Amino acid sequence: MLFSVRALVAALLVLLSGACAHRRAAPAMETSGFLDDYALLRDGGPNEVWRVYRSRETNWPAYDKVLLEPVTLWRSGRKSLEPVPKEDLLRLVSDFQSAVRTRLGEGFRFVDQPGPGVMRIRVGITDAHASDAVLDILTASRGTGRPHPAGDGALDPETRRFLEAAVIEGEVRDAQTNALLAEGIDRRRPGAPPLETWAEVDRAFAFWADRACGRLEARTGGRPGS
Repeated sequence: MLFSVRALVAALLVLLSGACAHRRAAPAMETSGFLDDYALLRDGGPNEVWRVYRSRETNWPAYDKVLLEPVTLWRSGRKSLEPVPKEDLLRLVSDFQSAVRTRLGEGFRFVDQPGPGVMRIRVGITDAHASDAVLDILTASRGTGRPHPAGDGALDPETRRFLEAAVIEGEVRDAQTNALLAEGIDRRRPGAPPLETWAEVDRAFAFWADRACGRLEARTGGRPGS
């Protein structure tokens, strides 16, 4: 359901990348408010997300289950998502959630309640600024959602414009204690060709999910049934 909310809502495997404590702090940047503490982020290294934080105190092998929150889209401004066709917004959250859930399911068991060994994962696609008084937010349905018809047609210009400016943000927390284990922000690499079709969007989602979830799996040793 699409709705507008006040931006005190400052609450997408990211997870996943080990930020070295010796890296220099990232320069100040506009933030969406999706993550709680952007000051923790450092520049990601090769094959890592753009900005990343990982707690040194995390005992990653202790985690083998995932509580996955619904994927969200965030954009600054009242009704700012309205120019994007509603069916495109629904497909974006559905396809991204499906890509993340499918890849996570290869290494972890899904649960719907906090407990020992459970990671709570939040992922969002954001083009928002926490300084703005109003945000427009779309939340995916829980579960995998009903798949949209496969299609590789051209993106609507407004959908393409949103994706060009958007980044992926995500965090991993201990589901019982709410302790922050990892967080990060990722964006398309400078000079990367723009996404023009749905086929390209779905390939990008699958690539990101495979990279991010694969790193999380490597840290935890996650495997089905483990």
